[in-house]
Amino acid sequence: MLVELRIKNFAIIDDLSIGLGPGLNVFTGETGAGKSIIIDALTLVLGDRATTDVIRSSEDEARVEALFDVSGQEWLQEVLEEGGIDYSDTLVIKRVVQRAGRNKIYVNGSLATLVTLTEVGSRLIDIYGQSEHQSLTRPEEHLEILDTFGGLTGLRAEMASSCGEYISIKKELDGLLRDGSGSKERKDLLEYQSREIGEAGLRPGEDGELAALKERLKNAERIKSAASLAEGALYSDEGSVTERLGAAVKELKEVSAFDERLKGVVEGLEASLYQVEDASGFLRDYTGSIEYEAGELDRIEERIELIKGLKRKYGATIEEVLEKKEAVESELSGLAGIEGRIAGLEAALEKARTKALEAAGRLTQARSSAAEGLKGRIEEELSTLGMKGSVFEVVLSGEKDAEGTARFSEKGSDRVRFYISPNPGEEVKPLARIASGGELSRTMLALKRATAAGRVPTLVFDEIDSGVGGAMGQVVGLKLKEVARSNQVLCITHLPQIAAFADNHYAVRKETVGARTTTSVRALEGEERTEELSWMLGGSKATETTRKHARELVDSARAAAENLPGGPVPGPGAASRNGRRLGKKGRSR
Repeated sequence: MLVELRIKNFAIIDDLSIGLGPGLNVFTGETGAGKSIIIDALTLVLGDRATTDVIRSSEDEARVEALFDVSGQEWLQEVLEEGGIDYSDTLVIKRVVQRAGRNKIYVNGSLATLVTLTEVGSRLIDIYGQSEHQSLTRPEEHLEILDTFGGLTGLRAEMASSCGEYISIKKELDGLLRDGSGSKERKDLLEYQSREIGEAGLRPGEDGELAALKERLKNAERIKSAASLAEGALYSDEGSVTERLGAAVKELKEVSAFDERLKGVVEGLEASLYQVEDASGFLRDYTGSIEYEAGELDRIEERIELIKGLKRKYGATIEEVLEKKEAVESELSGLAGIEGRIAGLEAALEKARTKALEAAGRLTQARSSAAEGLKGRIEEELSTLGMKGSVFEVVLSGEKDAEGTARFSEKGSDRVRFYISPNPGEEVKPLARIASGGELSRTMLALKRATAAGRVPTLVFDEIDSGVGGAMGQVVGLKLKEVARSNQVLCITHLPQIAAFADNHYAVRKETVGARTTTSVRALEGEERTEELSWMLGGSKATETTRKHARELVDSARAAAENLPGGPVPGPGAASRNGRRLGKKGRSR
């Protein structure tokens, strides 16, 4: 339970310390005095996002600290130890919001994360404010309320796990199919590419060879003519180089006997004669070999164009085209494994889907059972809240796919909607359409009584009396008193009929000191309570008549509370003696 709350430099609050007790803690005061600011500060220590807007003007930081008695809360030790935080029977949470620098969270003196704070806070305090009043009309909230009432945390976790497994498998499978790596079209494409490159029969360097051959074929006649002309000049024609050079060699060879110096020249000319004869022989044979079949040039050009086309598609060179073929064949080789993977994923997906549907079915069955229990419990609670004869229904429905199979999410396959008939004989209609403000307030109180009482140590009601009249206020006050038998309850109210049931009564006032406005809170006792209730009854001022009425309200509330089941609530301040203190009890400056 919440033992003490200290607020410093938060909105219009200067320095405020409130000691709280067990049972029903009521806060009263004029509109705008700062009652809801106290709740805002409390939400901050429970994990709400912090902004610099909450910092009091001209101050550098705002601080909110809360002291809890957590004896008997075994779950907390595990949560704190996971965050590296010491555990004891008392828990201190501090939030520091700074204009410059990072905001800070401390739990039992150790820095903590917002995740840890939120997990701890959500299990220590449940706050019902004006926004939640409206949330009751939203069907999406009804599912959470039903599951909380039914204690379906385990089944919800199982459903979330099954759904997560299904989504993970489906994501992987969809990825394979979406990018085409596992599709038949991809396989057909790879096979076509491999076949196209393979059937071309490419050789490294072939494109260069073909280019040279193309040029020879295009100039074949010119080449043949030049070779024939050269052969004739060297050998076949009359007066050819061979004939004349042979005659010269013969003459010089004969006279070289008379002059040794000519022998070297003769040897060189003889060698040249042999070379010319060899060259003329080559040219004769070469000229005879230049014979090309018709259409050969066309075939070569087609081959060149084929290679160019392959290079445009697969690589800049023949070598790169051949490397592409190797890569394609490697992918084709692995594709068989991918196809097997797809088949395996499809089987796993169907198995996961069946598992998720079975989990959803168990959840639906449990919700159906919980719905019956919630119906009876809420109708019983509403009866004690002046709505006797009201009919409350929990309607479960779901969506199906094209094959008629239930759709599911991590929350199951159900949609939940609350219906109510606050007037006997009238048909039930959606809660949002039929309920007035007062009926919504009482329905929410009934739901909190059914779902949160005993589950969360402290319940906070911010203006639960919305739309509730004076006479009905006493009924609501009695219900709050009943809830306070099993939970610590904090309640902000404008109704004296509710405030009369308080175990601990706090007056919230807004004051101007100098040029600054500040909020103060004071614990009321004895005649101070009478004066506060009298002021609430009388409006602008208290009179002997309103004081008498106030005493009657307190006596009536006490008598009604004595008839409630359970023992007496501990007196004011009892809880504040359990554990260390944050500051002076029940006072503010």
